[in-house]
Amino acid sequence: METIVYSNTRLEKAGEIIWAIAMITLPITSFPLFTTFSGSLVAPFSILPFFILLLLTTLPLLLRKGDLPKESVPLMVFTLVAIISCAVAYFIYIPGFKGKTVTGQEIRALFTLAVGITFYLVTATWIKSAGKLKNTWKYITIGGIISLAWAAAQAYFIFKQYNVYPSWVLAIQSWLVVHSPSFYPNTGRVSGMTYEASWFAHQMVMVYLPLWIAATYHKTSAFAFRLYHVTVENILLVIGLLGFFLSSPRISLVSLFLMIGFLFVRINLVFHKLVIKRLSKSRLLANRRTNAPRKSLIGVIASLSILFVYILVIGGAVVFSVQRDWRLATLVSNPPTASEIVGFLTLDQTTLLELSHRFVFLERMVYWLNGWNVFNLHPWLGVGLGNAGFFFPQQVPSLGWSSTEIRSVLFYLAQLPNVKSLWFRLLAETGLVGFSLFFSWFYVLYQSSRYSQYHANATIKTFAFACQLALLAFLGEGLSIDSFALPYFWVMAGSVAGIAMMCRREIHNSENSH
Repeated sequence: METIVYSNTRLEKAGEIIWAIAMITLPITSFPLFTTFSGSLVAPFSILPFFILLLLTTLPLLLRKGDLPKESVPLMVFTLVAIISCAVAYFIYIPGFKGKTVTGQEIRALFTLAVGITFYLVTATWIKSAGKLKNTWKYITIGGIISLAWAAAQAYFIFKQYNVYPSWVLAIQSWLVVHSPSFYPNTGRVSGMTYEASWFAHQMVMVYLPLWIAATYHKTSAFAFRLYHVTVENILLVIGLLGFFLSSPRISLVSLFLMIGFLFVRINLVFHKLVIKRLSKSRLLANRRTNAPRKSLIGVIASLSILFVYILVIGGAVVFSVQRDWRLATLVSNPPTASEIVGFLTLDQTTLLELSHRFVFLERMVYWLNGWNVFNLHPWLGVGLGNAGFFFPQQVPSLGWSSTEIRSVLFYLAQLPNVKSLWFRLLAETGLVGFSLFFSWFYVLYQSSRYSQYHANATIKTFAFACQLALLAFLGEGLSIDSFALPYFWVMAGSVAGIAMMCRREIHNSENSH
């Protein structure tokens, strides 16, 4: 018995070290050794420690106890439907393209889905106490600090107006990340330890910024350090936002606005009450005789004050982004007309393509419309994971052929084109059934995060709120990221499930004790 306990203790300690490595190395998205092995740019370093934990802890736990959060049920059903859609794909017409096979594409896609599920399962089963959750918070923050430090080094040479990074920067970057053709300081965009700047913005808005926003909101921290009541997370939130904007994001900027908008709505009532209370005590309104007009006037002034603050914040973010990104500046200098807005809202493809061409995201719109058109061909179960690219030549809109990038994807790149959006990919490759199940799982996770954020424990409360913010951000990120293999969404989803299971277990134990 003592030997078993000792072995379990050693396994727990080893697991904690591996878990720390997994969380700290989350920023590394395209580790050169793994990309060589997999042939894919989406090859996070953290998959290695996650896979080790899957074998050492998660699978033995599931086989022994079957202890899996209830939030996992929709995901498991979605996985089954994805496999069924891959099988059904053999009974529909799929055009040949670039010598690729349906079997090869499906195996590759199912493997990336398995990678994502590994991230989720390990996270959901590892986080089983407030102590483990707080350690996770620390490890993630340490990884964020390292990522921001490297981004700051890149920003230094960008502002120094270097044409090429120094050799030592290139050397370190090549050790950690596959060298991107756009990795030059004259692009004006920081990329951290990711393959490209948009991936850096993605990880910031999906993990680090939500966690630091939640910690700032709840006035909590994973560390005991304080500098005049200023926490590590407060400082990192400011630096993280600067780094985020230096990556010149576009879709991730929408994701950030979703989080900030939700946060403003959440604090709106508190702020509104505070403003009304202060105005009620002011001399200007204290001598009013009638109570009802006085309250109405105070409410109007409070609402206008809050609206003014919102306009300042959003306006400042827009001005900063426009100065950093000439593509966003086009939106201000040449805004859409009323008829174009109507066409955009009614999803007129001609209008969508013309607007995307003017605002320099034509290629992204072509990818999205390709996925949408494939979905229209096979709306129920789709064409199977990984198979949407076979339809690309037939579904490219005529304006898309004017793009150098689209022609390059069609004629020069060896791999099949992808949809560049998880939401459109799910529709195209798993149909309405698969999309509905995945979105149902997403909704369940969101409700679980809401349920958990009222826990008395500060760590649980903070992390649950961070997960809620990350899920909101993912609504926007799903328009930019289409790979199952990036860990950020899965880690936050697994955290939601693990926290919710922890809360349910506490309630169950409390009821049994009484």
